Amino acid sequence: MNKKIVNNKGVFNPILRTYFLEFRLRWKRVLFFYITTVLFALLFSFFYPYHFDEGNYYRKGIDYFRFFLIFVSCFFFSDTVCSEFSKKTGYIMFPKINKYKLFLGKFVANLNIIILLVIIYYLTMNFSSMVVYNTIIPESYLSLGIAIIYAITLSVLILFFSSIMPTVNFTTIIVILLFLIGFPLLEQTLTAINQEIEPIFSLSYVGNLINHMIPGGLLGGERWVWVPYADETLPPVKRWLTPTIEVGILIMILYTLLFLLLTFLTLKRKEF
Repeated sequence: MNKKIVNNKGVFNPILRTYFLEFRLRWKRVLFFYITTVLFALLFSFFYPYHFDEGNYYRKGIDYFRFFLIFVSCFFFSDTVCSEFSKKTGYIMFPKINKYKLFLGKFVANLNIIILLVIIYYLTMNFSSMVVYNTIIPESYLSLGIAIIYAITLSVLILFFSSIMPTVNFTTIIVILLFLIGFPLLEQTLTAINQEIEPIFSLSYVGNLINHMIPGGLLGGERWVWVPYADETLPPVKRWLTPTIEVGILIMILYTLLFLLLTFLTLKRKEF
C-alpha cells in the first residue's frame, strides 16, 4: 500500500510543480486580466443605456465578453506547447518530467485561471445588475455553467493549434481568424446551400447559447429568425441564432474530446 502511495506521488508531484510554477510565472498577466475583466464589466454597465431591460443588458454584456474571452484564452494557451518546442526546454526539463506531465500541468493551471476569470465576470455582472436594476437574473447561473464548458472547449482547441503551429503568434492569429472569419463564413456558406441545416459544427454558433440562456431575447423560444434582403423581391434568409441546450453541450463535449485526442496524437509524434 505504501509503495502505491509513493508511486502516485511520483506521478502527480511533477504535474503539481508545473501547475504552481505556471502561476508564479504568470501572476502579473493573471492580475492584469482579472482587473481588466472587472473594469470591462463595470464600464459596460456604466455606459449601457439604462432604458433597456435587464435581459438586454445581460445578453449584450455576455455577447461582448465572449470575444474578450477568445483573446484572453489565446494569451494563456497559445504558448502551452509550441513555446516548449521552439525554445528546446525539453532538453532541460524532460529528464525529470516527461512532456505529457509538463503540458498537463500547464494546461490545468491556465484552465483554472480562465474559469476563474469567467466566474469573476459573471459575479461583476450580477453586482452591476443589482445596482442598476435591483435584481439578479436566475438564468445567469445557467449561462455561467454553459460559459465554463465553452471556455474548456475553447482552451482545448487553442491547445491543439499550439501543438501544430511553430510559434505563439501563428497560433493566436489562426484561432482569432477562425472565430472572426472562419466559422461565420462556413455558416453563411451552409445557409446558401440549405437554410434548413443547423450549423451546429460552428463553435461561434454554439457559443450563442451562452447569452441566449438569458430570457427575453427570443420570442416563443424560437431559435432562428428570417432576415429580409434590401431588395424586397428576394425571399428572406433563415438565420440560425442558437442551438438547444442539449445539442450545444453535446457539441462542445465532442469538440473537447476530439481535440484532446488530436493533441495527444500530435504530442506523441513530436520529439525534442
